[in-house]
Amino acid sequence: MLRVRSADGTRIALHEVGASDGPRVLMLHGFASSSQSNWVDAGWGRAFEEAGLRGIAMDLRGHGDSDKPRGENAYEVERFKEDVDAALEFIDAVPGEKIGCLGYSMGARLAYRYVGEEPGVFAALALGGLPAGEPFEDIDRQMADAALRGEVEPTGGTEFVVQLAKMLPEADPTTLLDLAFGVARTPFDPSVHPPVSPTLFMTGDKDDRADDTETMVPLLDDARFEPIPGRNHINAITSRKFKAGVIEFLQSHLG
Repeated sequence: MLRVRSADGTRIALHEVGASDGPRVLMLHGFASSSQSNWVDAGWGRAFEEAGLRGIAMDLRGHGDSDKPRGENAYEVERFKEDVDAALEFIDAVPGEKIGCLGYSMGARLAYRYVGEEPGVFAALALGGLPAGEPFEDIDRQMADAALRGEVEPTGGTEFVVQLAKMLPEADPTTLLDLAFGVARTPFDPSVHPPVSPTLFMTGDKDDRADDTETMVPLLDDARFEPIPGRNHINAITSRKFKAGVIEFLQSHLG
């Protein structure tokens, strides 16, 4: 593991996943997760190694081994884009090198936004569990904070965010709420700067958090959608079907 510094000084942790050489893929995990839990523990390291893909897994700010600054301002969308800039500076691609990007849930949303504004950086984009709207838009901060104190039972979207924020014992739930509300200041709109890179969307067919993923396909010039059978938003990440679909797609565009 190593850490790179983003534009605001936040240290971002990068982990090597998979093969020691071969085409490189930047990997962006989901909300309240980490490179370890989202990719390594879910078997992606072994799958990438067998496929000859070299993953560069980034712990998003507020997660894993990256810094966890306090306050919603530290988690606005532009800060995350600057973190990707720092990771790409580390990768330091040689001219003509094809780099892929794999994101899940919040990481997929970040990848979609980044690639849309920075065309040509990635040769292929694989996105899992990506809803077509802003999942953090309708959550209630007052309710969420009270729920963390055990004073109320959260409802609606707030319930799901609080549940995720408390899922991993090493996570800081208050920081994750700062993150959710900071990101929500710039609601996700897939019609704004859709990616031009070839894109694969995959979502569990039992995922009620991202059951509208396929509606984004017509917004892109080169995109397709594949369901992940029998999986929901939480357990899709371990699916062999998901891994196989992503690996086949990335190999076809990075080879």
